[in-house]
Amino acid sequence: MSDADRSTSTNPAPRSRLRTATRLVIGAALVAVTWTGLVGHWLPGWLRPRVEAAATEALGTPVHLGGLAIAPWRLEVTASDLAVGPTGRPWLKLKQADLGVSLESLWRFASVIKRVDLLAPELDIERVSADRFNFSPLLDKLQQPSPEPKSDSGPARFAVLNIRLRDGVVRYADRVLDQTHRVDRIRLEVPFVSSLPSHVDVTVQPLLEAHIDGSALRVAGRTHPFRSGLQSEVDVRWQDVDLAHWLEVARPLLPEPWRPLVRGGRLDTDLKVVFEQRPSPAVPLLAVQGRLGVKALDLSLPAVPGAGALDAGWQQLELSGIDLQPLARQATLAKVTIDGVDVKLRPLDAGASGGAASQAPMASAKAIAPSQGASTPPPVASKPEAPWRWSVGQVRIGLRDIDVQTFAAPWPRLTQGLIEVQGLDGGERAQPAKWTLSLRDEHEGQVSAQGQVQVARQAAELDLQVDKWSLPRWLTPVQQSGLLPVTVSQGLLSLHTRVRLNALPTATGQPPALRIEGTKVQVDGAQVLLGMAPGAKAAPTSNPDADQARWQTLTLDGLEADVGLAEAATGLQRLKVAAVTLDALDAAISRDAQGRLLAGLSAPPSAATPPRSTTDAAPPAIAIDLVQCRGCAVRLTDRSVKPAARFALQQTDLSVQGVSQRLDQVLKIDLRTRAQGRGQLGFQGEVRPEPLQLKGQVSVAALDLRALQPYLEPHANVTLAGAAALAQGRLNVDTVRQRGGDVLNVRYQGRLGLQDLRLRDRVNDALLLRWASFTLDRTDLAWRDGAIDADLGFIALKDFYGRVIVNRDGSLNLASVVRRPGDAQATSVTTPQDTGKAVAVASSSASAPQPAAPAATTASTTATSPRLRWQGIHLEKGEVDFTDTFIQPNYSAHLTRLAGDISAVSSAQPEPAKVEVNATLDDSAPVRISGQLHPLGPKLFTDIQGVAKGIELTRLTPYSARYAGYPIEKGTLSVNVHYRVDGGKLQADNQVFLDQLTFGERVESPEATKLPVLLAVSLLKNARGEIDVNLPISGSLDDPQFSVGGIIWRVIVNLLSKAVLAPFSLLAGDDGGELGSVPFQPGVAELGDEARARLDKLADKLKDRPSLKLEATGWADADHDREGLRQAHVEQLMRRAKAKAKGVDVEEVVIEPGERSTWLKAAYQGADIKKPRNLIGMAQSLPDEQMTALLKASAVVDEAALKALADDRANEVKAYLSDRLAPERVRLTASRVGAEGKVDEKSGGSSVRFELR
Repeated sequence: MSDADRSTSTNPAPRSRLRTATRLVIGAALVAVTWTGLVGHWLPGWLRPRVEAAATEALGTPVHLGGLAIAPWRLEVTASDLAVGPTGRPWLKLKQADLGVSLESLWRFASVIKRVDLLAPELDIERVSADRFNFSPLLDKLQQPSPEPKSDSGPARFAVLNIRLRDGVVRYADRVLDQTHRVDRIRLEVPFVSSLPSHVDVTVQPLLEAHIDGSALRVAGRTHPFRSGLQSEVDVRWQDVDLAHWLEVARPLLPEPWRPLVRGGRLDTDLKVVFEQRPSPAVPLLAVQGRLGVKALDLSLPAVPGAGALDAGWQQLELSGIDLQPLARQATLAKVTIDGVDVKLRPLDAGASGGAASQAPMASAKAIAPSQGASTPPPVASKPEAPWRWSVGQVRIGLRDIDVQTFAAPWPRLTQGLIEVQGLDGGERAQPAKWTLSLRDEHEGQVSAQGQVQVARQAAELDLQVDKWSLPRWLTPVQQSGLLPVTVSQGLLSLHTRVRLNALPTATGQPPALRIEGTKVQVDGAQVLLGMAPGAKAAPTSNPDADQARWQTLTLDGLEADVGLAEAATGLQRLKVAAVTLDALDAAISRDAQGRLLAGLSAPPSAATPPRSTTDAAPPAIAIDLVQCRGCAVRLTDRSVKPAARFALQQTDLSVQGVSQRLDQVLKIDLRTRAQGRGQLGFQGEVRPEPLQLKGQVSVAALDLRALQPYLEPHANVTLAGAAALAQGRLNVDTVRQRGGDVLNVRYQGRLGLQDLRLRDRVNDALLLRWASFTLDRTDLAWRDGAIDADLGFIALKDFYGRVIVNRDGSLNLASVVRRPGDAQATSVTTPQDTGKAVAVASSSASAPQPAAPAATTASTTATSPRLRWQGIHLEKGEVDFTDTFIQPNYSAHLTRLAGDISAVSSAQPEPAKVEVNATLDDSAPVRISGQLHPLGPKLFTDIQGVAKGIELTRLTPYSARYAGYPIEKGTLSVNVHYRVDGGKLQADNQVFLDQLTFGERVESPEATKLPVLLAVSLLKNARGEIDVNLPISGSLDDPQFSVGGIIWRVIVNLLSKAVLAPFSLLAGDDGGELGSVPFQPGVAELGDEARARLDKLADKLKDRPSLKLEATGWADADHDREGLRQAHVEQLMRRAKAKAKGVDVEEVVIEPGERSTWLKAAYQGADIKKPRNLIGMAQSLPDEQMTALLKASAVVDEAALKALADDRANEVKAYLSDRLAPERVRLTASRVGAEGKVDEKSGGSSVRFELR
């Protein structure tokens, strides 16, 4: 036995230890076997169905676990072939999941997972309705409340290391939008995540990689999920993203008009997301930093509302230096770069835009919106959010091709452009950002601009320069659309301006405003067609009659404007222009047939009138220092008359200073132009529009007035073949404000005239009226306070001619210069006309001239009498051609060598003008008018003598044959007329001398008078064959209706009328007196002294006219002569009584007044009449009156007595005249009795009346 054995057998301690160890080993082995068998083999089989059942119960959907393995010694669990969801179509499948538990969990009293591996997970998501997915039952189950309340034991203690997910796949199918997406090659790594205090400062660095519909996504993070503040950073890189695909995905989510069609574009992002939770009240930090780029974008919008079809894109978009903090409302961009921008915009066809597509919301968009309850809780009042703070360091936009069409024609393309902005910051105290702009169009037009902008203050400055901008190209779209009623076919625009904008009140308290200053606008080489026909969509491009204008240069210099942006004062506040200059304008404008000037520019009628502003905002202050037109020409065509009237101004220089919106400001005007060819017009002065005031120098020379003929043509039978106006003077127009209204005062001082006037007959082009010169020199014409104050100055009419015709109807040709309404054709005014309306002429008598009716006084009582004057009138080389076709054969006369002068006269001065006018009638009979004339005073003063000598009466035979019925065989006429009007009374000496007037045999004329022509001549003609009468004659030698034949006719008519109505007045002549009858006292036949004087005078007149015979008719008046016979009977009885007593003849007895009573009593006593008697039968003694009455009653006064009285009177007259004339020249006619034959008031019918034969 060895020592060891002996020691072992002899020493029990080692054996005990061995047994113990053996037992331990056996126990451990048993435990290990049990652990391995129970946990590694039995437990997985036991757990798997229970896990499936518990999971199915918890999730509310079938859960299938293909396999479950536990490695008890490695503390690892492996699950395989996991499926969650309906059998056959699970939502989630997992090929294998490995979980390793660390023994550290034992002493940390926490779950410590050393490894989690997920292999090939597959997730299938399906959207089946607007708000339901295939996994919605799972969500519904999870949202159900737990039956047992959870105890709050604080946050879980765990630590998980090495979380890895490989080869993951997510498949998404949207049955609503009919879309599918796939995320594959998913790789997720989380190295460590722990809530244990000892691991709080350990940085967790998760990593996610995947391909989303083919685009690679990498997300790498750094986080401290359980440290205070949860500091986290995530780097997101999504490279080469196909925007066409993703925007196509998003299209159904957008409104119909804004669904883009993307044909290309790749997105690259390199972003960092930073998050940190900060103690309240601080805002958590959430920042997105990095860069973003989009390359080769190409998209289109088929129907942009209000615009059309849009194609847009760019070569490169780069956003760098992004720092976005949405919770802090802060954003920063270091640089924005867009290069190669292309834009193409085309309008839609009519009816393509709008409609249901643009108005109705998308059904899919509706489907996306989550369902809401019946009621929405009211919003909770919150504190107003702070404004965003943002800045952009640099912006650069490069334009490559901008092709826009908003009308029927496209705008010119912009082929090059660059926009740059530096230091753009939205901060309140930020410095202004500087920017520049440059553009170039396809026609070499250039735009450059620079300035600065302050966004927070909404302030900006702009310095703009435009060069060679083609107006026709840029206005073509507007013109062809019909919005602009002009067509600009040529013209280049140049512009330089500075603009300052303050959309908010400034720090100094200035209101928001837009200011434009230092502006110069220039348009070179322009040509514009004005207006378009109604219904046209564009102005005509070629029409010789169209309104048009062209100019060399139009410049607006020094333009400044202030535009208010405040609510109380919005709109233009001030506009100032230093100068508006128009060089070499050539304009043609017209007035259409309806009388509209520039009718094509008239605004089309609007269906609705915009409401007028009710604010009392002051009108803008507008001031233009100078407006000038140099070397301009304007042509005006007026088609409202036929033929069209045409006016032309050439070489026009016009300047207007001080133009303003204030009508009370004075404008200084300087106009110099040529008009109508050789004419010249000029005005230099001042004009104030309101109240109207004009002061200036007017000059007109050789201004052709023939252009006025179309206006005269519808109303006149003459043609204005020539006329030239002239004026040189000063014109003043002033408006005086008065309580009753404004009073206009006008004054012109200088020279006026009308030269080379020619009026011709429209029918045969014969000359009607002409003069070489008609001038008014040193005139002073004024209209003051509603009254005329006119000094006509020196009036001169030279080398003049007039054609005067009396037509067959008695009308003057001058009355036909103006056409009568209804005349279809022109009427000749230089040839005799027969209108068929002959003037009626009395055949038996002619009315004597009647005094003119008193003028109406109504106007004179309310209006101030005009003040008129002239300095002199000069007539030279006048000629009047007169023809009278009213009588047959016609009469013609030619008045030549008409010349003379009339001196100065004034309505305010009593001195009359001296008149001296001479002429020649038919080149043989001189005519002279001289004297004094004052036609302008309050009452007419005239002292004029007109003399015409040796006028041959044979030329007046047409008048005498027609109206008198006798032709003139010989005789001459001389007229010496002297008119004097003074103090309203007319004194006229009208001496007409007819020498050897001899009539021929009577001719038949329907218009010849029935008056005794030859008797009148016999009454007037003396023994020498002369007729010298003084009769009133109305007429004037310078009256257009005056004619010598008319004078003779009026004289003859008056003489013939007197031969019938008052032949004895005509016989008495200038001596006057009544010779047509001889008066007698009532009841007697003895001639008195007055009767003898009349008979003596009548006998003398008849002795000088041996061809006349006298008829006498005795008359007794029944009323007057009966009483006269009674009285004569009493007188006769008294004379008889005295004659008987004295023994003498009755004819010798005269009863004296003192003895009348004695002889009356004697006659009464001797009369055999019935007398009153007393009681004894004796005749009573009666007073004289009763005795006279009884004697008168006894007289016999029957018709026989009256007839005998008339016979006695006629016999008495014939006996008296037979002693002085041959008895055969006095014949008695049968006497007559009657009261109707009164001759005068004294004798009644007690007379002898005469008739001439």
